[in-house]
Amino acid sequence: MGTVVPLALSSTTAHAGVPSAEATQHTVDGLAASGVFRPSEPDDGTGPDWLSTAIGAHNGDVLIVMTPGTDDGTLYPRLRGFRTGDKPTYIIDYPESIGPIIGGRSDAALPIFAPTYDQSRDVAITKNLAAMRAFATQQGANPFVVYTGYSQGAEALGNAAEQAVAANEDGPSIDVERSHIVLISDPRSPWGLKAWAADHAAVAGLMEMFGAESNGARDPEATGDLPVTSVIVVGDPVANFQWASSRPVSSLLVNAAGFITIHTGLGEQNYGNLIDYSQEPTVLRSADGNTTYLVYTPKHHPLTALAVLVNSRLGIAVDDDDVARWDSVNNAFYPLQAPGVQNAAVDVVDPTAAARMAPTDLPSSASRAAAENTETPVPATLSSDTEESVGEQQLDAVQPSTRGRHRAPEQATTPPTLPTTSPAAPTVGSPQITDPASQSPAGPQAPAGPQSPAAPPTQSDGPRHAAQTRPDAAEDGAAKDGAASEGGRHAVTGQGRHAAENTENAA
Repeated sequence: MGTVVPLALSSTTAHAGVPSAEATQHTVDGLAASGVFRPSEPDDGTGPDWLSTAIGAHNGDVLIVMTPGTDDGTLYPRLRGFRTGDKPTYIIDYPESIGPIIGGRSDAALPIFAPTYDQSRDVAITKNLAAMRAFATQQGANPFVVYTGYSQGAEALGNAAEQAVAANEDGPSIDVERSHIVLISDPRSPWGLKAWAADHAAVAGLMEMFGAESNGARDPEATGDLPVTSVIVVGDPVANFQWASSRPVSSLLVNAAGFITIHTGLGEQNYGNLIDYSQEPTVLRSADGNTTYLVYTPKHHPLTALAVLVNSRLGIAVDDDDVARWDSVNNAFYPLQAPGVQNAAVDVVDPTAAARMAPTDLPSSASRAAAENTETPVPATLSSDTEESVGEQQLDAVQPSTRGRHRAPEQATTPPTLPTTSPAAPTVGSPQITDPASQSPAGPQAPAGPQSPAAPPTQSDGPRHAAQTRPDAAEDGAAKDGAASEGGRHAVTGQGRHAAENTENAA
């Protein structure tokens, strides 16, 4: 993949030249002595170079500063893809807790005594700010530092980056030219849990009762020219929350399956092995600031992945035909709402849409003028080969924005006709749906067939909070054409995230 396009020099950039290994080691030693860093053990070696595929190659030495998630189970698998080439790696030391539920590394005797989510996160913010300031002001040239965080750590790092950029006006707090922020499964992504909760007052109030503020989606403009890459896996409820107001129990079930199989790392594909995903990520860009969104699509629907996980733990053999059948039914039962342009909580653009819209014949003078006046931001981190492969996965066009930041478009849309296939339970698979007249996810009792494993079809690029409008009720009749996947991967099938609310408004 290509390299990152260099930014204009910032007024806060300090100490140009070749970084001094001695000065950098002195900075690291000081941060470790003050309790900012903890040892990055166990060290299970390095893996394929995922980092360069995500942010581009860099000349010279690169340091990795990682902020783990809550009781992070995929920390060291993720580290393997960052420290290829023996990149020095340092871990922010903070509680990693969500009191009173998870004690993390807080040393609390019981989780009830552990720091709350916000208290734990704020410790990580403070320590990230200390590391950013130390590297930005060390003697000699500054090293290139990749700061990365996961889940709670991603929110902490993103918040710290916003504060550091704002503080640069009063003195060097982060070297914008020699830093890159990588947020993995950020709860404040434009499609994440906190973006959804901000639009649901009761949920926001409940979160705050448990010590987690409802601060909505992240504003990309707050980090200015600082390059930020946000990594999202479709179906992970922390960064890509699924919701249909007419199907609350089904939505929560799919989110639970995604959390277990994707976010915790127990499933076949998760954030610990992004380099192994066979499909290139979809690339989106923030309209403001300098944020790139990389959206990865796993092979299987979360309900299918959960069924495979449960069967494997019980020692029950599952073949490819079983998995393909479960995927087909689960995809029809609950198509995933993938991140897209129109279902984002902040203004997002598709950098490849304008190129795909260009006519094959010579354009007219009017169309040439329109093309010349259309700004087409190209992700700085991708090569032409990657752009071509990703472009085939993108949405059909960039729609004009009709919303303010952190808000969704309010127009009503005509809901898509959704499949009526009745899902059935696997051998030991997805749990039954308990909402009224609901259907069960897929299982081996469904008709068998020689199908290849089918990834869940997804919905994207519709109004935010758009989703399936079919309630959880059994319906007779055949599924509409294209509603169920017979072997494809997360095909875009609908109007986007959380459509039910907008549909109700239209009614």
